[in-house]
Amino acid sequence: MKIINALNRIGIVGILLLGFSSCRNSESINSYSTIAITGVNIIDMVDGTVSSNMTIIIKENVISEIGLTEKLEPPKQAKILNASGKYAIPGLWDMHAHTSSDSITREILFPTFIANGVTGIRNMIADCYDNEDRPCAHLGIEMLNIERSRKIQEDVATGRLIGPRTILGSALVMGPEPGKPSTVQDPGTTEHGRQHVKFLMERGVDFIKVYNPLPREAYFGIAEEAKKQGLPIEGHIPDAIKASEASDAGQKSIEHCCMGNLFEECSTREEELKQKIMELWESDVPKGVYEVFLELVKSYDDTKCQAIYQKFIENGTWFVPTLIVGELHQPNTLHWKDDPRLKYVPRKEVHYWSENETYYKKFGVVDPLIRQKRFEMVRDMNKAGVNLLAGSDCGEVSVFWGSGLHDELELLVEAGLTELEALQAATLKPAEFENLSDSLGNIKKGMLADLILLDANPLENISNTQRIFSVIANGKYFDRLTLDGILDKVEIEAAK
Repeated sequence: MKIINALNRIGIVGILLLGFSSCRNSESINSYSTIAITGVNIIDMVDGTVSSNMTIIIKENVISEIGLTEKLEPPKQAKILNASGKYAIPGLWDMHAHTSSDSITREILFPTFIANGVTGIRNMIADCYDNEDRPCAHLGIEMLNIERSRKIQEDVATGRLIGPRTILGSALVMGPEPGKPSTVQDPGTTEHGRQHVKFLMERGVDFIKVYNPLPREAYFGIAEEAKKQGLPIEGHIPDAIKASEASDAGQKSIEHCCMGNLFEECSTREEELKQKIMELWESDVPKGVYEVFLELVKSYDDTKCQAIYQKFIENGTWFVPTLIVGELHQPNTLHWKDDPRLKYVPRKEVHYWSENETYYKKFGVVDPLIRQKRFEMVRDMNKAGVNLLAGSDCGEVSVFWGSGLHDELELLVEAGLTELEALQAATLKPAEFENLSDSLGNIKKGMLADLILLDANPLENISNTQRIFSVIANGKYFDRLTLDGILDKVEIEAAK
């Protein structure tokens, strides 16, 4: 029952029940009741072993058989796909993704994910509240509420829309604005925190996305009630909370390494420098933020950090580094305005990126030591045994939808993960995190057939995840020509 409930959450029971009857809505996208992929090399996500010259038989989006090509004869009705010399891996998951308006998400973002082999996402803000205080819009872009997010999820599951499977987070839980009273929708007290959990359960979100300004009392009220109700807390560490406290309170995942969480708590000057950061955030223009972060890095205490890592392990706290986000101000990074992938970004989102970049420039200069320490801490967390998830924070300035996850995988390897460990962070680990290991995250008999076929082995070079030959997602087979066609259409839509 636990697995079925999880499948319902990401909208894939519908496709299993409907089969492929609703998928035949496009002549350029092939849907077959039975597919046989022959001659392929299968990479096992558990140990990285490569099984050569294999055949994968897929019946109605489920892997029904796997065996040596010379010994396993495909069913007569199967569509035969010759994948000789190709490498099969599970579809990738971006575990920190953002969407946009209904039309932008449907016509641009979701097809872009599939074109880049991203067959699942954790949508970190899949809800908003339509009222005068919190309209469902940001910088002129209409945002999704949970009803629209669920409808998109349903349309993907039933084949009416090309897109990834989704886990849907709440609106940002930030507490009341300064000078305003605590309410159930914007909790600032313990009791309102408890009630807010029930409010979110009624809205039907999959997890609670806590954010920086959330008051301490409200956070612990939410944590207490969320544990009772079985609704996960995921997201940022509120300014008034330590990472270790969040872990002890049961927060399931912590996002972004490591400003706003571990940088502060691993410093020998923790209280002093955190107070300076709080004062800067409360100012109109937080000039000098990066200078304080540099002070945190220079006062880093490995003993303190290792103790926190052990706490994460004991409490089952996961970490999502989102290293690509920190590359925005690095001197050797290609500026996003010169990146050829900009043609796939909607004009409204380009405006949003420009506005945010102007704001970020006020933070000051990023010292290379900050980047170095971020990468070292990810390496150390991985060595200690903390569970890591690959997430790009796509939608944030300079982080592209779909392809941003491949950037993140390369940075995880640069930080010290092996190619296999980076792949696991986008396949095996997300399935484990979402209690879906029986259905997703690897290529085994009985699992769902979300697959990518690659031209080269990603275990030899993680950048080979970008050499996509074809994708199978939600019962549809996308060859390279079709994937290129999807991107061509995205480019046209983005330019409107």
